[in-house]
Amino acid sequence: MENSGNDDGEETRNHTISSISSVASSDGYRLFGRQGSLRQFLGGGKAADILLWKRRSVSFGIIVIATVAWLIIEKSGLSLLLICLDILLILIVVLFIHANYAAYRNRQIETFPELELSEEMISTVAASFRVKINNVLLLAHDITIGQDFHLFFKVVICLWLLSAIGSYCSFFTLAYVGTVLSVTLPAFYGKYEQHVDKYCGMMHRKFSQHYRIVDESVMRRIPLFMQR
Repeated sequence: MENSGNDDGEETRNHTISSISSVASSDGYRLFGRQGSLRQFLGGGKAADILLWKRRSVSFGIIVIATVAWLIIEKSGLSLLLICLDILLILIVVLFIHANYAAYRNRQIETFPELELSEEMISTVAASFRVKINNVLLLAHDITIGQDFHLFFKVVICLWLLSAIGSYCSFFTLAYVGTVLSVTLPAFYGKYEQHVDKYCGMMHRKFSQHYRIVDESVMRRIPLFMQR
């Protein structure tokens, strides 16, 4: 039984490596293996338009707001809790003055909007959230018990890289950099798509060659060594 499991795992690894090599060797390599347009890959709609700078005012506004928020949080020396409390205090005072001014001028005070959610919407969101949580738990289970050593190795490398990056910058700086890159990189890629796909395809082929060597010489032997 153990040998059949090892054979199945080896066949799966060979299929994965061959698929990676076939994609990398093709002339029509496209980043992230997407089939449709970049706008379709980003989900379409307003979000894709913002990321691709089709709505320049909104995209530029996101960068400006993120920059101001980062400067306030990182350079002012104030804690996030204190900043949130100050903003909430200012908002309450402004709304109080506005309501009393409207009453003084005999104007009708705007009613507060109510949040309305249907049972069908709540059930759909809860079911989708449950499926995603179960998939994450199943993935974590496979990683911890060692069924997929390749995935375990990738997760460890990613966590180590995040830990190394986190030692040099704070969470808010990392979030700010991620926000700016998420707004600027898709537009840059959309403008120079062919050139980026060309050089990424070259790097992908090199990576596939090195990955095959490491997989054959090291990673395949580790699960056999751990079973002894």
